[in-house]
Amino acid sequence: MVLICSAINLIDASALESLDAINVRLKDGGVTLHLAEVKGPVMDRLKRSDFLDALTGRVFLNTYAAWTALPPRRD
Repeated sequence: MVLICSAINLIDASALESLDAINVRLKDGGVTLHLAEVKGPVMDRLKRSDFLDALTGRVFLNTYAAWTALPPRRD
């Protein structure tokens, strides 16, 4: 799953906790979470937390990079 973050300008502690919970729930369901188009201030906050270490996927510069790097879903 790719979460496109282009509309997110800042992230507070509450949102970071929610994002961490989403990552854990997806992991428990066998789904990998990837982020794309993360803005500088948001990325800075993520780097100051433990979230990036726990993230099951990768962070991509843009959506196109994510879609071309990740294998297609096979449902």
